[in-house]
Amino acid sequence: MSKISRKFLGSVLTGGIIIFIMSPAFLKGQSNTVGDSRPSEIILAGKLYCSLKRSVIMFFPGEIASLAVAPGQKVAAGKVLATCRLSPEAVVNIQRRLSPPQIRDLEAKVLETRKNLAVAEEKLKGLSELAKEKLVSSQSITQAKRDKQALAKQLNSLEKGLAKERQMAEADLQLLEKQLGRSIKGGLVPKEVALVAPISGHIVWIHPELRQGTELKANEPVFQIGIMDPMIIRAKAHEIEAMQLAIGDRAEVTMEALPDRKFQAQVSRLPWSPATLVMEQPSYYDVEFTLANPEFTLREGLKAQIVLRKSGQENN
Repeated sequence: MSKISRKFLGSVLTGGIIIFIMSPAFLKGQSNTVGDSRPSEIILAGKLYCSLKRSVIMFFPGEIASLAVAPGQKVAAGKVLATCRLSPEAVVNIQRRLSPPQIRDLEAKVLETRKNLAVAEEKLKGLSELAKEKLVSSQSITQAKRDKQALAKQLNSLEKGLAKERQMAEADLQLLEKQLGRSIKGGLVPKEVALVAPISGHIVWIHPELRQGTELKANEPVFQIGIMDPMIIRAKAHEIEAMQLAIGDRAEVTMEALPDRKFQAQVSRLPWSPATLVMEQPSYYDVEFTLANPEFTLREGLKAQIVLRKSGQENN
């Protein structure tokens, strides 16, 4: 091929490429990619959680005497969920907490110090009378004053310590009454204690061994109460996706367990820092969505697919 022919062919190809690039179809396609590289749809996977959940703990070992609720049941704060007969060991330990030995020791020391201070005051008074007659030395008067001041200082310290111990004992009594679900009168430990709902909500979990006659150890969780309307969905969003989200963004939610139902949710929490920071890897942010559940159809633990449509597209 001649040099002139090659030059002519190159000009034709170059012109064709320029015409193609400037065509409306090409430019339209480029506006959806180069001009806005963000995806028009963000799809996340998440799990459903109660918006608030509290555990009911059996603080003392004992035997379940009665069970008044079942999973899924709605309860009000303060409702007795179960009763328990305390073990003898638990009764003894509670009784010790009701009668702290350190308070008795301090009370005895305060009483003794008050007596010693009264004696020191009488001694100082007597020496002062004798000093008027010049029957005692000034050193004796000075030593008596020092003894009185030392006892007064000691009494003040003991009384402060006793007041603090009594305050702590009162706070411990209130804690005991809360843990036992019963008021304690006259320092007597109740035979049966109550497990009480701390909040209003639904029973979402019961200890698998919990039934009448079951013996349980101390500090075991026996119930979980959750608020199920609204519920929340927690999902991990890639850093590119997280930067496109904002509080209040709407999303369409479907559940694997309920394939024929669609739900609406909103972004309710969007952290500014990922859960973990690894230099060599992209970051993932724990995004939270709020989801209404007025019919209590949804349960904690369901797997959800969350779809957010961006770039002007609205969620149906």
